[in-house]
Amino acid sequence: MILFLCLGLLQDTTLSDTANVVRYQANHITYDLGKSVILLKDSSVITYKDIILISDSAYYYIETNYLEAFGLCDLRQLEDSIIGNHLTYNLTNKKALMRQGKTQIEHGFIQGKEIYLIDENTINSYGGRYTTCSDSPPHYYFYSPKMKVYLGDMILAQPLYLYIYDVPVLGAPFWFVPISTRRKSGLLPFRIGNSSSWGKYVRDFAYYFVLNDYADVTLQVDAMEKKGIMPHIEGVWDYAPFSKGKLYASYIDDSELEKVRYSIEARNNSELFLFGSSFKCDIKYVSDNSYRQDYAETTAIWLEQEIVSSATISRNIAGYSNNLAFERKQNFTDSTITEKLPYYSFTGPSSMFFSLINYSVSGHLSRDRFDAPDSTSEVIGANLHATPSGQRNILDLFTLSPQFDLDLAAFDEDTVGTRWPARFGYSFIVSASTNFFRAFNINGLGIHGMLHKILPSLSYTYTPDFDFGQYPRVTGIPTYAHANRITLGLNQDLEAKIGEESRKHNIMRFLLGTAYDLTNDSLPWQSLSFSVSLPYNPFPKPITTFTTQIDGNIDPYTQDYTYNITNTTAMNLDFFSISVGQSYRRGGTYQTWFNGDIKPTRHWTLKYSARYDWKDKKLVDYSFGLTRDLHCWEAVLNFNRLGDEWRYDFKIRIKSIPEVSIGKGLLGYIFE
Repeated sequence: MILFLCLGLLQDTTLSDTANVVRYQANHITYDLGKSVILLKDSSVITYKDIILISDSAYYYIETNYLEAFGLCDLRQLEDSIIGNHLTYNLTNKKALMRQGKTQIEHGFIQGKEIYLIDENTINSYGGRYTTCSDSPPHYYFYSPKMKVYLGDMILAQPLYLYIYDVPVLGAPFWFVPISTRRKSGLLPFRIGNSSSWGKYVRDFAYYFVLNDYADVTLQVDAMEKKGIMPHIEGVWDYAPFSKGKLYASYIDDSELEKVRYSIEARNNSELFLFGSSFKCDIKYVSDNSYRQDYAETTAIWLEQEIVSSATISRNIAGYSNNLAFERKQNFTDSTITEKLPYYSFTGPSSMFFSLINYSVSGHLSRDRFDAPDSTSEVIGANLHATPSGQRNILDLFTLSPQFDLDLAAFDEDTVGTRWPARFGYSFIVSASTNFFRAFNINGLGIHGMLHKILPSLSYTYTPDFDFGQYPRVTGIPTYAHANRITLGLNQDLEAKIGEESRKHNIMRFLLGTAYDLTNDSLPWQSLSFSVSLPYNPFPKPITTFTTQIDGNIDPYTQDYTYNITNTTAMNLDFFSISVGQSYRRGGTYQTWFNGDIKPTRHWTLKYSARYDWKDKKLVDYSFGLTRDLHCWEAVLNFNRLGDEWRYDFKIRIKSIPEVSIGKGLLGYIFE
């Protein structure tokens, strides 16, 4: 006997046992007790644990714990959802099949003729497509007859076709698209193209390996038809405060140049190193001067004229700061190498003598080495250095500050061949300074008071005429040039409270200085110097910056003078921004540089920068970047020129997946 029970009203019913609870509701519910089936029609809703199934109608097979839904189906689990027109779902193992299904994964959407939910982390799609475009129909999609989706990781497709406006433009026998927003091991997207410099190439073919929560490694291989195979390795770690840094190395046996080339870079910062010390290093080493520039794709590396490697170990002992450093500087322009191997320095704590004199002791030990193409030189030197000083206020009128500079140094050899020579040098300076100020009650033009400050200073410097010409120059050891002069300074600041909020602004700073040489009983060349700074922007928006700096010197005898003027102005609008700078030196260079962007429409953006030399009447360097917003895509054109060197790059890339792009390499040798 089969019992049919039909209810014409909306029902909310619970079917439960000791372990599971299934809740369901619909406008019409029919129970077939003989077949153990519940038929839900018209706005069916079934809830089981964290699963919700919404459909036009549904069957629930009680004995097999099986669901089947028809019409518009929406299967939801936590924050995930699959929408289609027919669903079968096994509540026991949570496997499901959705026909004509669509689901959102991370920042994209998958749509397929059949979508299988294999487990909570894996989805198979047949006859499906993936896109990050939210429009319907989408502007682009990746189509594949078979896709496997690893949630939070990547999509594997075999084969894969890229469609733009339903037109196929690219194809590959297999491909993968990253969709993870978390650190996870796996392959990274690579680039395939053509270049006049490299020939046909595959670049950035890499595997990203997460070692743990604090470290990862990227293994990469570039294959270039004209150059050869270039492997890379990059490691990044963060075990702060013990160690934080990165390591990068690349290597190639360049078939075009017929030589082995390589680059090594390492950086580390350890706040807690051996025996309570700290350690920092920044190591760079290349096989030849042009290695990095030949394979670089950024202007910053083109401009690199030298590389510097350094390592420093620091520790405080009994209040003394100790630093042991190694440094290597390689200059590409003249093929010279300067090294400090090693360089040791210490600085003692500041102490008071009779509550009058403040002093500290420091010292250096350095081995300097200089390698040129045709010569090599090396020198070793060490010194002890002290700078006792004091400060006293005299009758609340001015401050008197005397200071000595004392230095005892020794060298391995001087310029005449004497072994281990030593010398003692000193210098003395005393300065007096005071300040005057006056407030002006000015109200008008947005000004609510003004303060004028005058800070005069007078100093005397004396350094004996030591005969130190036979001693070599060593890092950290002063040379002590003869001095016997008086210096006068007159600094002035003008501050004002401006605007409704009466904010303080420095509207002008004027510095004036001169010196008198007592040895020669004369004013030295260009002894009168001046500097005027106007940092305040008096203009309203859209002018956001307007600053001017003037620096100069005057010869008191010939009245000859020189000056340099620098001005920067910036304007910012919704569709346009520009920053213009000018630098002019009397009798010398006059250059103008500018940068900014233009947005003629909401989809187009042009960024630009340039520098123009008025003397040579030519652009020294310039660059521009043109971007077109294509909804889910963007087209980017970049061009850079510096001197006779120029490069460009063009690509169309997916905004949500910038690794996926169509670049100039696919266009062959055009414009190369």
